[in-house]
Amino acid sequence: MDERERYEEYLQDELDEQFSIYSVSHLLSKLSDYSRIISENEITGTLLFRGQSDIEFGIDGSIFRNGLLAKETTIVNELILQEPLEFGNHMTDFEQLVKMQHYGLPTRLLDITTNPLIALYFACSEHEDKDGELILFIESLQRPTQKEVKLFSALAEYDGKSEGNFLDYFSRKGLGDDILSSFEEKVERLKTQFQNKYVPVVAPKNNERIRRQNGAFLILGIDISAPDYYLKNSFNLKDSLSEYVDEGIPRYLRIPAEQKSSILHELDMIGINEAFVYPELEHQTSYIKKRHFVKAGE
Repeated sequence: MDERERYEEYLQDELDEQFSIYSVSHLLSKLSDYSRIISENEITGTLLFRGQSDIEFGIDGSIFRNGLLAKETTIVNELILQEPLEFGNHMTDFEQLVKMQHYGLPTRLLDITTNPLIALYFACSEHEDKDGELILFIESLQRPTQKEVKLFSALAEYDGKSEGNFLDYFSRKGLGDDILSSFEEKVERLKTQFQNKYVPVVAPKNNERIRRQNGAFLILGIDISAPDYYLKNSFNLKDSLSEYVDEGIPRYLRIPAEQKSSILHELDMIGINEAFVYPELEHQTSYIKKRHFVKAGE
């Protein structure tokens, strides 16, 4: 190996070190560095995390996959009609989406957490032959009562086919602009409220799973740069996120496939495991079976 090759290998090792996680302590060391950068640069917001077990996955809500977005309104309304007592008039659109997500209905909510170890668990818990990924955000978490949360949540039941439908729907929801102005001006003002493709929201701590996971949500919006934005076309958030959250803080951290098993063991040693993350009884039994190497079906 000549000097140039050695130098290139050195640079690659440096990149791997900067953008990869090899253990729990390695992650905590990096987070200590990020915390210092946040403090020194007076960066506002909360550090948020999402763990994905396959680095090739996009960043999108379950409703954005497999052509389901075109059926979003139908799916949401069908569940409400079937179980009206579960989704009474007292519930906000956001609260309805949280409940639907909890019970497995595809929604435009994306799970995130304020706990990096929970995200690390999710990044390692599946697809053992694939590199995992930790995705970082620095955001100010909004309360469920804030207007932007109401706007983004209301998208779930919007099913219009034109800009007029788009404006009328949000006006009826009390979320439009009642100021006297032209149709075009009202549409543009409404569109600017969807300038960001997501809004980060504090999760209601009304179920044990959310509490254990230190859960929060991103509500995914629409791509207003698309000429037919009012049709709610799907998008991959990964395409619009910068490589760095802020200077010196990378957006993405890779978890090599070969490190997943040892990281899961380390997390288990400090109480972060399937039984902790998922408090339901079936996950308690699943965790016990795995600890004692009981094969599925036995």
